[in-house]
Amino acid sequence: MNVVNVVSKFGGDACLERRWVLPPEVIEPLASHVEMTGEGWIVDEWPVTRGIAAIVQPWVDQVIDLASGAWFVGSEHADRP
Repeated sequence: MNVVNVVSKFGGDACLERRWVLPPEVIEPLASHVEMTGEGWIVDEWPVTRGIAAIVQPWVDQVIDLASGAWFVGSEHADRP
């Protein structure tokens, strides 16, 4: 199974606007902020907090607006290349 960790941004209508795949090096820093499996996958979806934003912002090409409540981290199945 190919799983990736992602940052998701949702619009005002609760529809997904954009998603960014996170590199493996964020697994260890994120582990203190979210529940993760032993394989490094994020369990469920978690709202982005100030601590999470500091970890993932370098891989997101938009400024993460914490007050919007539109930003989440989680894991999803990915298509194999």
